[in-house]
Amino acid sequence: MNEEIKNRLIEVRNHFGESVYSFAKKLSIPQPTLQRYEREERKIANKLLLSLVNTFNVNINWLLTGKGTMFIKDDNNSFSRHNDENVQYRLSNAGKRLVHIQEKNNFLDREMAKLLKISEKEYLKLVTGELNFNIYIINNIKQNFIVDIDWLLYGENE
Repeated sequence: MNEEIKNRLIEVRNHFGESVYSFAKKLSIPQPTLQRYEREERKIANKLLLSLVNTFNVNINWLLTGKGTMFIKDDNNSFSRHNDENVQYRLSNAGKRLVHIQEKNNFLDREMAKLLKISEKEYLKLVTGELNFNIYIINNIKQNFIVDIDWLLYGENE
């Protein structure tokens, strides 16, 4: 194990404010084993990697390479009730984000309309907010572009 992996393992433990003992217990490994990992005296075992993913949602790519985020993105489908009063405002700016996609790909309005299988007039209404996105349009966007729909509609992860 290299020093960077050791440091990232310690970073995960510290992120949760865990002692070596409690972290090891949650990972279902003996405390001395975790201490050996953290001192680079032992190579990380697959069992530890699986425990880190299953218990703490750690992104193994990040742990091993330092690339990406520390944690795997949550599923976000808790179905818990909440009241986000900014949804409509953020949705009203979706047309601007669609124009961003258009400009990045250097497409004309008529080309975008054709890809989305709507008229050019409808496309212009869509980008100005006069026409709402519907599932048909969203599916055509997803079919033609690599785009995060949460970003497109709500500006999430900007």
